[in-house]
Parts: sequence; C-alpha cells; structure tokens
Amino acid sequence: MKPIVLAAAISILGSTAAFAGPSMSTKWSNTTLSLERCKSRAEDALRDAKFRSVKVLQYSVFAERGDYSAMVRCATEKGVVFFVIAGPEVDRTNRYIDDVSDGF
Repeated sequence: MKPIVLAAAISILGSTAAFAGPSMSTKWSNTTLSLERCKSRAEDALRDAKFRSVKVLQYSVFAERGDYSAMVRCATEKGVVFFVIAGPEVDRTNRYIDDVSDGF
C-alpha cells in the first residue's frame, strides 16, 4: 500500500507544480519624452535596478537579473511608457517593477 500512497502524493505534487508559473508585474506611466530619450532613461533605470544584459531595440529595452526579465516599452507616439517584470516570485517582480519605474 505504501508505494501507491507515495505515487499518489508525487502525482499530486507534480500536478500542483505544473500549474505554477512565472509571476508578472506591470506598470505604465505617461511621458512626453522623445523615443531616444525614453530608451536612454529606460536603460539607466534598468542598470540602476541591477539588471544586466541590457538590449536596446527599436521601441523597447530588455534586461535580465538572475531568473527575472524586464522590459521597458517606449510608446512615445502614444505618450506612454510600459514597464514589465517577469520571474518566479511575485514579491520580487513587484519590488523590481517599483525599482525600475521609480528610477525611470
């Protein structure tokens, strides 16, 4: 009987883990910055928040910090900037989103 109980417990734990996924935190803010100035500030804010591997693309700046990924999207033609942090723990994604957006 014990092997059956153990198998059932492993099955339940495995199915619970299958539903676990990454956390994501987002924010947005109005901006009057030019696209280039927005991307420059995004780059600085990400580096100040200790994100590395910064990649600047046409409208967005991406970076990583361990298991966490960050993106700042400059939609300056719409007058907004978006901040996104994704990773395994919601408490950290919330803290990191504040670090990046406050530093912007």
